[in-house]
Amino acid sequence: MLKIMICDELDRERNQIIQDVRRWCDERSQPALIEFCRGWPELADKLKQGGYDLVIVSQEGVKGLDLITSARPLLDRIIWFSDLDFALQAYRLCVSYFAMKPVTGLKVERALDRCREDGR
Repeated sequence: MLKIMICDELDRERNQIIQDVRRWCDERSQPALIEFCRGWPELADKLKQGGYDLVIVSQEGVKGLDLITSARPLLDRIIWFSDLDFALQAYRLCVSYFAMKPVTGLKVERALDRCREDGR
């Protein structure tokens, strides 16, 4: 069973990502436990408890970069959606997948497929 954390402070966007992840899991018969949080303090507490296979972060601007930089040492597999082009920073931080907002079902599917293919 995959254990996935979704971190996004925007309720509507977070709910859409949750639906996209559920659909992806259902289509692949992949059981998953999906949890969510709104920001770094909450995410840090949950990551310290351990057991997450993947974190999906959708945060705006430098706030998102700070969150990724802080979370990276705690987890290997991170998908990051940002409103700014932080592709180079994502590469340097070894983020599993980076895409610019807006978050769409297709982007979520590609990100999850890539993580699955890479075995990450």
